[in-house]
Amino acid sequence: MDRLKPNVWEDDTRMNVLFSPFREKSLNPTSWTQKMKFWIQIIEDEHKLTNKCILERKYLPQMFSRKGKLPCCLDTVLSEMLSLGKIRKLQDSDILQAPSEGSGKGWLTWGYDTLVKSPISWGWKTLVKEGADEDNTKYILESCLNDQCSKVLQRVQCQMYCDIINSVIEYSEAYTQCGDLCSSELEFKVVIQQIIKEKKAVISSDQDIIIIKFCSQNDDTVKKISEEDLKIYRIKKTSAMLMDKVEKLSAVSERLKTEALHYKNKNMKQNALRTFRQYKRIQERISKLTNSIDLLDDILHRISHAASEEMIVKAIESGSQALKSINERNDLDKVSDIMDDLSQTIQDQEEIQNELSRLDQEDEESLEASLESLLLEDKKPALDDHPADGRGEQTPTADELSELLLGLKLPDVPDSSPQKDSKKDASQDAIFIPDIFPSEKVKRSKEAV
Repeated sequence: MDRLKPNVWEDDTRMNVLFSPFREKSLNPTSWTQKMKFWIQIIEDEHKLTNKCILERKYLPQMFSRKGKLPCCLDTVLSEMLSLGKIRKLQDSDILQAPSEGSGKGWLTWGYDTLVKSPISWGWKTLVKEGADEDNTKYILESCLNDQCSKVLQRVQCQMYCDIINSVIEYSEAYTQCGDLCSSELEFKVVIQQIIKEKKAVISSDQDIIIIKFCSQNDDTVKKISEEDLKIYRIKKTSAMLMDKVEKLSAVSERLKTEALHYKNKNMKQNALRTFRQYKRIQERISKLTNSIDLLDDILHRISHAASEEMIVKAIESGSQALKSINERNDLDKVSDIMDDLSQTIQDQEEIQNELSRLDQEDEESLEASLESLLLEDKKPALDDHPADGRGEQTPTADELSELLLGLKLPDVPDSSPQKDSKKDASQDAIFIPDIFPSEKVKRSKEAV
């Protein structure tokens, strides 16, 4: 238990309470629940850490020994975990068994099981005390089992470079690949059996050898082992067997070569020639076996390539069918009508925009004309600004008089004193005075008449 060491593990007072038997839950439900959660969590963590999914009731207290003391409450914990579905009793059905050949067992096997095995098993169970059997009860931790199943399946799938070639393997090969993920072979068999129950693997037998087919990463469930799978498996098995034989023959060949050289160095010509002939025959056999292995490997490579091509063809076929289905929904006449409607709609929209832009232009021209008229009115003096005399006629303002006076052309100032010239016309001597108020002059002339 030194690996985990929870935060309260060094607290003697707290651990004494946790190691003591459970009291009635009704006395203190909160404390009872917290204590139960503590033990359930620590049991699951310990088994996950040690890659175990099987819990043995007999050895469970020793796993949590502390300062020479063992917990006295684990029976209650196991009962609660059993009721919560966190554990279940290990049954024979939970362990991987070799599949039976054909429709059932042979007569010899049936007779042995019926007449010998079953009576002995029944008698043994009758003699053994039920209490002693309870002490050795084994349970399966569901959370740990699911975790190990995921790890084993993931590792096997990662080593499948081709689904059709590597999906079927022997049980011994699977255990070699993934045995380190479980603490024992018994637990590995339980894990494989659980994967089979989840329909992610299926087993069969070929010449008394258990073979397992795992589902690929792209599939949720595994397919049954077909004749094609068995043929590919046999090709792989034959290739592996030939390679093993080549290795053994290579060792024999090296030994014969050494012996032939040894006999030659000792001038034992006949023994050297005989040994060398054996060496040559072994070399020829190795060469033939190597060619056979190359042929089988080439067949497997072609099968893998054909499987890839089949997958590509299926993908192309699916794409073609999907495209065909879409084209059937969108026939040519329908597309043509839609395009015509779209063209007419666009044309109508352009006409609407042109009309709206023309109205905007007219409004702008009208606004500009109004603005110009306002500017002209500001520059033109308004008649209402002139004061009227008593008779209602307008009189010039001071500004208008100033402008008129500035417009007068007066003669230059003479240097000498003015003298009267009788010869000149009196009208020429008169100074021109502009008629500032023409309306008054007209009025006076009318009065004179």
